[in-house]
Formats: sequence, C-alpha cells, structure tokens
Amino acid sequence: MGSAFEGVIKSVIRELDHRGKLIPVDSLRSSTSFQPYCLLARKLSRLWFWKPRYKCINLSIRDILEPNDPEPGTQPGGKGVSWPACCPRWASGFLPSRPSAQLQGSVELAPPGQVQLAGEATVADNLSTSMNVCTLRVVPNTWDTMRQERRLRQPQHKILEQLRNCGNDIFVVTEVLQTQKEVTVTWIYKQEGSGQFSLPGALSLQGQGHLRRKKTVTIPSGSILAFEVAQLVIGPDWDVLFFPNKKQRTFKQSKKDRKPMSSASSKIQSDGFGEDSVAVTEDFQGLLAEVGTQAERLRGLSRGLCDQLLAGLVRVLQEESALQTLEEALEQGLFCGWVAPLEGPVGAVLECLVHTSRALEEQLARPVLYLVDLLTGLNETQLKLLTKVLETRELSRPFKLVQSILEQSTPWQERRAVSLPQGLLDGSWDAEAPAWLLLEECGLELQVDDPQVCWEPGARDHTCTLYACLALLLCLSEDPC
Repeated sequence: MGSAFEGVIKSVIRELDHRGKLIPVDSLRSSTSFQPYCLLARKLSRLWFWKPRYKCINLSIRDILEPNDPEPGTQPGGKGVSWPACCPRWASGFLPSRPSAQLQGSVELAPPGQVQLAGEATVADNLSTSMNVCTLRVVPNTWDTMRQERRLRQPQHKILEQLRNCGNDIFVVTEVLQTQKEVTVTWIYKQEGSGQFSLPGALSLQGQGHLRRKKTVTIPSGSILAFEVAQLVIGPDWDVLFFPNKKQRTFKQSKKDRKPMSSASSKIQSDGFGEDSVAVTEDFQGLLAEVGTQAERLRGLSRGLCDQLLAGLVRVLQEESALQTLEEALEQGLFCGWVAPLEGPVGAVLECLVHTSRALEEQLARPVLYLVDLLTGLNETQLKLLTKVLETRELSRPFKLVQSILEQSTPWQERRAVSLPQGLLDGSWDAEAPAWLLLEECGLELQVDDPQVCWEPGARDHTCTLYACLALLLCLSEDPC
C-alpha cells in the first residue's frame, strides 16, 4: 500500500512535471525544509538500488555569504521583497483515483443437477483528492547578480567545513512545488469477496469476507512536495552550476589541503563501498553479492559485541534525530579516521567501533555505516516495526519472506503475483502481522486467503532496502554472529 504522502507526490509529479526534473520530498516531516535558496547536502548512494539523496543542512545561501552586500531580488522603485525572491507559477488539479478492478462469475447446470456457483470480487486502490499547488522559482538572473555582489563569508561556516570533511557535495534549491491550501488525503485499499453454493433441496451456503485498510494524511498549506536543485561550487570564489557533470565536486581540494587518511577511507569517499566492494548486477543475485560482502565483515564478532551493537541500534531507532547523527558521525569518522566521544545511544554504538585512541575500526565501521544508511531509507512506520522485531529477535521469518518475494519476482520489471511459502506463515499472515506491515509499507499489495504478494516494479528500491536491513540485523542477532 505504501505511504499516502508518497502516493500524493507521485500523482502530482505525474500530472505536472512534464520535464521530469522534480525531485520528490521523501516525507511530510521534512516537507517545509526545502525552500528556495536552502542548501542541501547530497550523498552518493552506497547502494546501486538507491538514487542519490538530498538532506537539508539548515542553511540558506545567505548564511554562507557576506551579509553586508545588498540582498538579491529587490524590485524597482525601492520596494523590497523578502528573501527569497521567487517567481510564482500557479497550478491546481484533481489527482485521479486509481482504477478499480472487479471480477464476477456464475456457473449453472441444468436439471437434474441444479448446481449453481456464483461469486464476486472487487479490488479498489483509491487515491482521490483536489489540490492547489504553485511553483516558486528563483528568478534566473538572480544568480548572476548575487555572484557579482556577494562574496563567501570568511572564515567559512563551520557546517561547510564538516561537509568538506565528509566528502559531501552541496546543492541549492532553485524551484519548489508548494501546496497553497491544507488538504487531507485518504488512501483506501480494500479487497472484498462473496460466494454462494447451492444443491438440490434446501442446502445453500453463502460466504462473504473483506479486507479494508485506510491511510489518511493531512498536508498543511505551504508544504513542499518536490524541488529542483543546482550544484554549488566553492573555491576561492563560488558559483552555481545548473548542468554539472558527474565528476564535478563542490569542494576543490589540493593535496596539501587534504587530511591524511587510509586507502580504505579514500575508497569510501570515492565510491561509497570501501576496498571490499564487488561489481554487482542489478538483480537478485547482485543484491545477494552486495549484502553478502557487508555481512561477511560482521561474522565472527563476539556475542557480547553483537548484543552491544544491537542494543545501541534499538536505542538509536527510538530517538528521532539519533539515526542521522550516527550516520554523520560514522561518515566523518571514516573520512578523518577518528571520532569524538558522544553521549546517549549514538555514543553507545560508536564505542563498539573505536579503539582507545578514538580511531575507528574501519573493517567494522564500514558495514555498520552501510546498515545505518539502509535504516535511513526506511519510513517512520517501518522503523517502529523494526524496533519491535529487534526487541523480540524475531527476524528470521520476515527476512525469509522478503527474500522469497525478491527471488521470485526478479528481474523486477514486470507486475506479477508472487506466492508465499506456507511454511513461513504459520497462521500469522494477517493485516496486523509485522511482516505484512513491513511489506505493505514498501508499496506491495498483499492477499490473505491465498497468500500472495502482487509485485510492483516501483516497490523494488524499498523492498531491496528492507531485505538488506533484515539480512544484516539477522547476522548480528544470530549465534554465532
């Protein structure tokens, strides 16, 4: 079924983004962060099934430029406009519901048999609402004016230095798609069935059943649904590149400016995987190879260290911002070679990965960072469910279910029905089971009576992420680790 907010964005982009350049916001929680002129850090994915992700760093471009120069976008005649200066374009539309499917049938035999069979089934997956949105776009010549009139603040902002140390690139938001009125979206998925069987005489059997799930999300006025970016280049001066090539980096460093790092850390910065990276194909066998490379690093750890890592990760998942903090600490630690002591659950995880000198144990920190990256790719509902599963250590069944689905549906480009092995269900296959909910949040449709999953090609990235998470967590929880 997936996220209602995600479904809204897909429908809006499908209707309005004919150029195919808009980047969807990943959650309602972050939908107010991507304003024009805001700066974003972009992480090159460590996973072939992920697109690069953009993360708000709570800075706008004005925060890194000298404040004494005039602000851009002042209108003629001295009438000022507030920052940012954007050109609005308006649009409104009705998001169409997905078509329903209905099947019905009847079988009749003439006397003396007089056997009648009748049945009906309906499947509906509806997302229907009316929404007013507008596009806010930075006036094109604003960037040229800014470059002529404003210089980089010296010394540079501390966050820029941290991003440089992590090897992240920086982008600036140039256009957004924004809601103009609050809207409540209800997404309903239901399956219904009924049947009748009659024989000569008075015998007549009837049955009816249904499964109905509903998700509702309220999107406030002013929420950002999607955005466009340009790359920021920072050197002695600064520039904005609307058409950067893949090799372009935000920070241009000479060899003397770079901090010493091991060859493994350098490899992590360049391709994200580390020196044990393997070439993989974009199918189930490739997924097995990629995840297996990371899991191999976790095997052989002591039971005590595995338990300590799992306990720390459970605490991290229970605090809203801890997962992002842990990710940033590991990235910077792998780049620089050491980490500073931290309090709370993040510190508890880091203590499993450092020597007394505060130097990171790279061979262990790399697969843990890989796992943390995977966890950031799950939505809020999945993280809560995974926390409960971790506390009970019942990871094996969900892992095998996801593995079976991915294996049967490969190469993943076609919509198809995938049967589930009965031995993995054991009477717990229902709409409230953790495995059901985890899969449903990936965007998959599930059936109860004849245990099946309707594979959707669009669910590939989410399902692969869930599989890799479960595989590495299972490796940590099994004995021996």
